[in-house]
Amino acid sequence: MRSPRSTPARARTLRRLTAAAVSATLGVSGLVVAQAATAPASTAAATPGYDTVCENMHTLGTLTRADVGRARAIMAGTVDMNQYGTMKLAANPSWKPQSGLDLAGDRYMHSLHWALPLLKTGLALGDAEGLAMQRRFTAVVRDWVADNPVKKRTYWQNHPQYLGFRIGTFVCMNRLAASSTDRAWAAAQLRVELAKGLAYGTSGNNTTMNLKLTAYAGAKQAGSQAQRTKARQQALAVAARLAHSDGSDLEGAPGYGMYLGTIMHRTYNVFTVYGASGSAASIGSMIAARGAFFTHASRPDRYLETIGDTHLQRIPSGVFPASSSAEWVRTSGASGRKPTSNYSRFAGGYAFGRSGWVAGVDTSSTFYSLRTADRYALPSHRHADTTALTVFADGVSWIADPGPYAYNGSSLRSAVVRRNAHSALIAPGSPNRSVLGQVKASATSASSDRTCVYDPGYLSGSGFELARCVYYLRTIDAVVVEDLVRSTKASGTVQQQWVLPTGVSAKASGHWVSMTGKDATGATRSARMLTSGAPRTYAGSTSAGILGQSYGVSTRGSVVRVPISVKTGKTARVVTVFTSSGSPSVARTTSSGRKALRVAVNGRAVTFSTSVNEFARLAAKVSFSRSKAKARVGQKVRFKARATSLGLPAKRAKVVLQEWRKGKWRKVRTLRASKTGRVATNVRMTSKGKKRFRVVVKAKAGSKGWRTATSGTLTVKVKKRR
Repeated sequence: MRSPRSTPARARTLRRLTAAAVSATLGVSGLVVAQAATAPASTAAATPGYDTVCENMHTLGTLTRADVGRARAIMAGTVDMNQYGTMKLAANPSWKPQSGLDLAGDRYMHSLHWALPLLKTGLALGDAEGLAMQRRFTAVVRDWVADNPVKKRTYWQNHPQYLGFRIGTFVCMNRLAASSTDRAWAAAQLRVELAKGLAYGTSGNNTTMNLKLTAYAGAKQAGSQAQRTKARQQALAVAARLAHSDGSDLEGAPGYGMYLGTIMHRTYNVFTVYGASGSAASIGSMIAARGAFFTHASRPDRYLETIGDTHLQRIPSGVFPASSSAEWVRTSGASGRKPTSNYSRFAGGYAFGRSGWVAGVDTSSTFYSLRTADRYALPSHRHADTTALTVFADGVSWIADPGPYAYNGSSLRSAVVRRNAHSALIAPGSPNRSVLGQVKASATSASSDRTCVYDPGYLSGSGFELARCVYYLRTIDAVVVEDLVRSTKASGTVQQQWVLPTGVSAKASGHWVSMTGKDATGATRSARMLTSGAPRTYAGSTSAGILGQSYGVSTRGSVVRVPISVKTGKTARVVTVFTSSGSPSVARTTSSGRKALRVAVNGRAVTFSTSVNEFARLAAKVSFSRSKAKARVGQKVRFKARATSLGLPAKRAKVVLQEWRKGKWRKVRTLRASKTGRVATNVRMTSKGKKRFRVVVKAKAGSKGWRTATSGTLTVKVKKRR
């Protein structure tokens, strides 16, 4: 007698199921981006254990119709949580943290969706082994409910991420369980969980989107019409809030934007199945807009740049239209529409540029990214990475971003999210992450790109103002970085830091840094960096030079630093040129009467005006003083002010001296700043008492982009005449 595992009928069933499977092999939670399930062929839809709604509830380790290996492992007491570790499933689980799981794994234990392969595979097999799997699934979920009564559930058990997956598990049980008793029990659990799920508002991140999707399905299965309407409206609201109109994400990490995109795709599928066609159309338009963002966020090797909590990952199939530019990137040009733009800046705080779009294996293009962080980002997955730059050229990642490592609360995880781990400007102290960067210039042409970002994150702490302008000179294939640093409190040194990944070696000599690396074909490539500062190379450490671009796996690279020393009240400037196309040179010059740079690579030169002019007209700081703290009626007090922009003279400023009188600030006189940004005036004191003065710096008529700056208040104590 043949073993049940080798019967021809079983083999045919598994072959049929596997052939109809959705091709996705990614993380349990979808934190490593997972492909959303698509509607199956009609033959697959009739397969026991497969259900369109159920498949779109979760991003399992493998979205197959019958994940036999995983189910059998669970039956043997081992649950593979992928990047989060391995869970041991006892006959009577305690539901307590386990040494084989990291922090995220201990929390995902309560999602229960890892047990679904038992139900799905058990139904697909339909024999004695399959029945045992179904019974084990029922026993596991019932045991969890019994051991974790509603009134004793913790914050993390009811966190939107784990609650959402758990609701989805009960949706699958309600739709798929063979026993009507089990289906009714699952419906009762759905009604209990829905109350909590719908109580969460729409202000969360991707976890809230997943929760609202499963809550909608749960309400359709066991809830009221009011609950269905509320869950559907909440899902639409979260989707609209988490995605900017240009397709960029609000989480500060393209990988999480991609994960959100797959949840939106699953939402589209579920809305369609349940007949909510209007809501499905709204979600579909949002998905289409996101394709352009992921197109530009992809490097020439087709991986998303590892900005924020983004692992190395590619655009999944089945999410974006076959005619989209995202599909062109995913297939390396085999299908889809070839992108037409070489530069794009997104509201989520990103700028991307490249030399061009090359089909097939691309080991010739240059790509760069700049983190502007000029919009509010949810704090969970954004790093303190304003001004961070990455460069990928000739098939090599030369200047990298650290990635997220793992969500395990370790010191390494804490290190990679800090400014010190990034290829950015790093000042003494820690930046205030709630203070956003501000894009001050953004332009592109066929020959060059320009992006300038102002970073006041350190200003309230250590007193440093930072600005970075990145120019990509497409005609000579050179990335030029111009950094401006101003100290407002104390002299200090700011580091211009470049993180080089494993496999890239660097040697510094004078103002030069020579780098070598290998592309995907194994060919040796070289690149050069020229800086006006004094570069030094360092081995990677736990604070800088560690990359965690694959979950839970760290690699150690190296670091190049260029110190920028600046005195109190002064501004320092460093220019750095990177190219993989030869030997660069740089010189200061003028262009149409404006300060400019002349950059050449192997004799081919480009001259362009620099950010000195941009920043001088776009912001102002005020210093204000008076000659006397005390005076008498009839005497004059001299007031002095200086308007500067990142330490540079604000020559187009007008200064208004104001006095506080009768409950409001009133103008004393308007003054014009000199070429150095300085202004002075004498004011006669006409009455006794405490007089309060301030100055307000405004734009000269015709100027654009100014922000009004106001000084602190100065008080003069005026006594009566002698």
